[in-house]
Amino acid sequence: MTDSLLGRIIVPIANETDTTATCEALLPHLDETVELVNLLYVIEQRKGYIDATSPEALKQEAQRWFTIAGGYLGSFDGFQTELRAGPDIVDEITASAVEHDATAIVFRPTEKSGLSRLLSSDVRSRLPTESPCPVIALNMNGDETLKEVMK
Repeated sequence: MTDSLLGRIIVPIANETDTTATCEALLPHLDETVELVNLLYVIEQRKGYIDATSPEALKQEAQRWFTIAGGYLGSFDGFQTELRAGPDIVDEITASAVEHDATAIVFRPTEKSGLSRLLSSDVRSRLPTESPCPVIALNMNGDETLKEVMK
């Protein structure tokens, strides 16, 4: 395992805009100490709730976002994508972090992005406290600072 906080990171995304903004914000922080950048999208599967979008359409949409991310991050040997599905987004993110022996979970909050909605209320309060590793917010103002949310 690496000593770098960004050595093995899980990067959850929520939509196309969020994917682009997150990749752009993450790029300045990636160097030779980074072993893994695991871009993660979670399809929430709520029991008793029928989503108007089919699971196959959601998977295709996620694959498009992964392709966009590959344009930014594809040159890194440790870049990979992961599509998960489950009833609890936080559980899926933390399970991915455990499976990949992550050093951090990294996201870029924006005022109107899907990730802000994803990391709102329950998810925002639970992820930092239930994560097996530090949770880091990329600065949304475009400068190159990282902010450790909690750990």
